[in-house]
Amino acid sequence: MKVQLAPELFEPPVSDNALLITFIRYSHDGRHRIDLDTSNPLIAAWVEQQTLALQEEIHLAIDFSAEAEAFGPSHTSVIVSRFPATDFAATPVLVRLQDARAFLETPMALLLEDQVSDRAFLWKMLTDEERCFLEKRIDEGFVRVDHGGGLGPMRTRVLAEGQNPRSHHTHWVLFDSDALRPGIPSKQSDDLRLACGRIPHYQLKRRFVESYLTPQALNAWAAKRGNRTTVRKRFAQLRAFQQLRPEQKHHFNMKSGFEGDSQRIDASSVGDLYDDVGINVRSILKRGFGSNIGELFIGPDVTEAALRRESGWQEMRPVVQDLLTRLR
Repeated sequence: MKVQLAPELFEPPVSDNALLITFIRYSHDGRHRIDLDTSNPLIAAWVEQQTLALQEEIHLAIDFSAEAEAFGPSHTSVIVSRFPATDFAATPVLVRLQDARAFLETPMALLLEDQVSDRAFLWKMLTDEERCFLEKRIDEGFVRVDHGGGLGPMRTRVLAEGQNPRSHHTHWVLFDSDALRPGIPSKQSDDLRLACGRIPHYQLKRRFVESYLTPQALNAWAAKRGNRTTVRKRFAQLRAFQQLRPEQKHHFNMKSGFEGDSQRIDASSVGDLYDDVGINVRSILKRGFGSNIGELFIGPDVTEAALRRESGWQEMRPVVQDLLTRLR
């Protein structure tokens, strides 16, 4: 965030000197960027009253922030002042001095359905440079990754968090569409989307994160160690899967296959998506690839080079950029 400290905070006698210095040091920590107008007489006089070392620190903080803003502007701007009340819905966000530290030091929470495969999926959709940036923010305590536990529990949590408008700036949510066919998310997924409201979120266009696995990764899965019968079975599954059209692949139940969907109450909503799939292919894919197939994202078999050749990479680029911009 870009944090502007209003001139009135520096009107003498300044009773919050230590707190103002804490805010300015956010720039050195990399937590936030600081906007401080030293041409304002009140601010200039306050700076001159500080030690020479602190004056240098203040000017460096301002310079660091200006340089960072020029390279990539912050998504959110905040004005800290002696407002009668904080307004998280305003643009820029208006934060009264008493609320500022608690708000500005709240880590950004990335709420994912699963801490393992979903996190690995998001990480794979980052370039090396983007991944380093995000991991650094996590290591510094400025970002945390939260386990959502599924669409239902995530909705419950989002509804609770949404009661506080501060969450519009401190949460980011990613979740499956659970769509049995293109453009029609499941009711549970859409309920979560609606619950998010102004909380930044993204509902995947494909059914699950597993729906973004690359052909290279699935080939590596088929070829992994096993007896001859097992390996042959895996390659038969892969060949059958490759016979599906892209939109069929994107909404196929990767974990449990056609048989898994037959148990769903809303299975009829699949429509005619798979009407042209032959009996033999259906039989081979009836049980899918197993409940752990999403864990391929954890290992080296899903590569950036392979992802870049897939439409999923293009889908996720704006999503990733939105997230990273909110962390600046």
